[in-house]
Amino acid sequence: MVQIGNHLKMNVAPELRDRTRAFYGVLLGCKRLDSGRSDLDLYEFDGGFVLGLFFVPADETLPDSVYERATWMELKVDDPAAWKTRIQAFGVREVAYPDATRFFFAAPGGQVFRLAPLDGGV
Repeated sequence: MVQIGNHLKMNVAPELRDRTRAFYGVLLGCKRLDSGRSDLDLYEFDGGFVLGLFFVPADETLPDSVYERATWMELKVDDPAAWKTRIQAFGVREVAYPDATRFFFAAPGGQVFRLAPLDGGV
């Protein structure tokens, strides 16, 4: 049996720290965990998934344009339309994708997400 774990690491430029804290900690309401490190913020989502943001020099991060060719993640939410409005108001960049049933966007730092309903759907 194989499962995907509940941890993900991303490199983010230090100048985006305030913006990522506002996005993950305030807007999404993730719990910030103590990492014990000055260069790492940990965010726990409902269900136990932990996102680690390592703040590294800009030359150690991917350009935003490359994230569109990298791994995309999904945020399952209780009300996709309401969350889309909240996330757009935060000022993210929408990512074009042929699936018009979902909202795709780039979070601060470039990582691409799509919104999907909690109650299922592919």
